[in-house]
Formats: sequence, structure tokens, C-alpha cells
Amino acid sequence: MPQTKVQLQQQIEINDLAKDIDVIKNNHLAHIHDCIHRVEDEIKENKEHFNGRLDKLDNRIFWVLGLTVTTLAGIIANMVV
Repeated sequence: MPQTKVQLQQQIEINDLAKDIDVIKNNHLAHIHDCIHRVEDEIKENKEHFNGRLDKLDNRIFWVLGLTVTTLAGIIANMVV
């Protein structure tokens, strides 16, 4: 039983869509997958860098706080004596 023109056209469109889906799945999604992994690695590196910077900042804040408390204690001791 021969197919009609409409059925042939639909079959051609279905084949074209299947090819397009295959291209998207194999090419575009693979590139997106690679890019996502690269971005994840860069985020991890940045997180480590900023955590180190915050640790240094914490140390500086505690030093300033310690010096302030020591100075305040010295001033109070001089006032008492």
C-alpha cells in the first residue's frame, strides 16, 4: 500500500527531528556538561581562596580585639592605682 504525500512529508519531518535531537544530545549537551564541570572546579578554587582570606581576616580582627582589651585593661589598672 503506497504512502500518501502527507505521510511521506510527515516521515521526512520525523526523520529530520530525530537527527536534530541526536545532534543536540551528542554535541550541545556534551559541551554544556563539560562547561558545568569547569565552572564547578573554578568555584571550588575560588571558595578555597576566599576561605583562606577570611581566616587571615579573622586572625587580624582577633589581634585588634586582643590589643584593644589589653590597652583598656592597662588604662583601668592605671586609674585604680
